[in-house]
Amino acid sequence: MFTNLRELIASMPDEKTCRDYLAQQRWNGKPICPFCGFDRVYLIEHGKRWKCANPACYNRFSVITGTVFENSKIPVSKWLTAVYISTAHKKGISSYQLAKDIGVSQKTSWFMLHRIRESLKERHPRQFSRIVESDETYMARKYASDFVGLPPEQVTHMKANQKQKGAVLGLVERSSKQVKVQAFASNTMANIKPAVKAAIATGSTLYTDEASMYQLGLDEYTRGVVQHSKREWAKGPVHTNNVENFWSVMKRGVYGIYHQISYKHLQRYCDEFAYRYNSRKMKDSDRFVQSIRNCQGRLTYKQLVQKSLPSNNGEGIQKTQESQ
Repeated sequence: MFTNLRELIASMPDEKTCRDYLAQQRWNGKPICPFCGFDRVYLIEHGKRWKCANPACYNRFSVITGTVFENSKIPVSKWLTAVYISTAHKKGISSYQLAKDIGVSQKTSWFMLHRIRESLKERHPRQFSRIVESDETYMARKYASDFVGLPPEQVTHMKANQKQKGAVLGLVERSSKQVKVQAFASNTMANIKPAVKAAIATGSTLYTDEASMYQLGLDEYTRGVVQHSKREWAKGPVHTNNVENFWSVMKRGVYGIYHQISYKHLQRYCDEFAYRYNSRKMKDSDRFVQSIRNCQGRLTYKQLVQKSLPSNNGEGIQKTQESQ
């Protein structure tokens, strides 16, 4: 068993060993057809792939079929290294640095990182209960190029609207110290209230700041409020310090590693930071194993760069410039 990146690379020196390891973690050593779920398969192509024995299927597949690594010419050894680095580094790693570390182009490493982030999102979310802290902030990049060639009065109006772009809602459950993070086009009551109700069980205690969006329509929760505008940071147990601690980690990662994030990809970065925060008490090797076991899913390059992507609340994300 490895405990660091050096030992990981040494324990899996070739492509076959890496594929065998991935098969062991994905299927516990017994391959299952990703197309129909049939558990009887046989080896073909000198052990490189399998073929389903189900007469209604007969599909061929490899260990990366049905995962975020699917249809990639990048060796599995480089994929495993990228997963370890991106999940172990507390504030993430830039696509430029990862490209240098594993020997691929920056465009390739950028695509790899987004596919890894796709695998890190929470697939079966549960509702928070008991005491929950809620807070909002802004993360998305503001594009100065949006204002080029426009009259001054239009620029002033657009800047006022743009300031609200890329709002992020953070919820922390006190008992488990787990966080949920969701991105929205704007920080409005219409966006925040449904997200809070979906994420927090009725009858729980909700601690917030004095934001007006929490004043109406949340009667099913016991409310506690701190007034930051009056430099009030805590009233006994009533505070939002835990969720603000998470913001400090995420913002330092954004400012120091990624520098800027477009709203188009903001939710995936939120998923990445929430995953590392929620698994912060795990060893890096255990977090890596968990990440590999959760690698099911697919994100194509066409999906990644298309002009509009669905947000978590089912609304379309408006057309934005691409960000790397």
